[in-house]
Amino acid sequence: MAIIRGLMAEYATVKVSLPRGDKGLMVDTQGAVDEAALLREITQNGTAIPPNVLVQITAIEFKGKEIVFEINGGGKKKTKWYERIEVGMGYGTYPVAQGSGKTPTGSSVILKFSQRLPDLTVDDLKNFLGPVLDFNPVSLIQTFSRPIPPEFLEAIEAKQAAIGMDRQMVQMAMGHPQHKVRETKDGVEQEDWIYGTPPQKVIFVTFEGEEVVDIKEYRSGVAGQTQPPLEDPMR
Repeated sequence: MAIIRGLMAEYATVKVSLPRGDKGLMVDTQGAVDEAALLREITQNGTAIPPNVLVQITAIEFKGKEIVFEINGGGKKKTKWYERIEVGMGYGTYPVAQGSGKTPTGSSVILKFSQRLPDLTVDDLKNFLGPVLDFNPVSLIQTFSRPIPPEFLEAIEAKQAAIGMDRQMVQMAMGHPQHKVRETKDGVEQEDWIYGTPPQKVIFVTFEGEEVVDIKEYRSGVAGQTQPPLEDPMR
């Protein structure tokens, strides 16, 4: 959990090309990149992310001897649950919905260990990934198209949402939400971005239009305090 908290939604600068497709780039704990596999993937599938581009870790998966870091949404096409349902008609079955057809634009970095995963810290992983991802501090202005108010900048650096933020700021702070739910309350359309899954902490970030109007946190089914709105520096 400490590793996920420390690296989820973290930004880094890519040092080498990352391939399209779901296989990604393989690097070991000695910093050696599997150049042959990388060249094969880029030749077959093309480049997803060139060097010297700022990217974000959007998911982390732990396996027996590997840790997979999804970059910018990953290179594997994700389907909706209803796209996997088929119904029988006549002599065959047919899907109830067609896929979105969107091609993934991200990639992944697979950190390979010689044995089962040892005890690790966030700093350990940043060092192991150093030949591929540069985690040195970068200006958040590089990821944003306009100036960020200081109080929002502080929240982004703390990986927290704040009332008054827009969608791009929230995504910069917390990454891609696990779920989105849209509904209409008293004639006003709202959209909840949901982070986390029970029994762990779950955060609901509620938007009206492009602006965050409410933030609620739940732990084991108990609601936390709603964050008060931040002072508008322009007032």
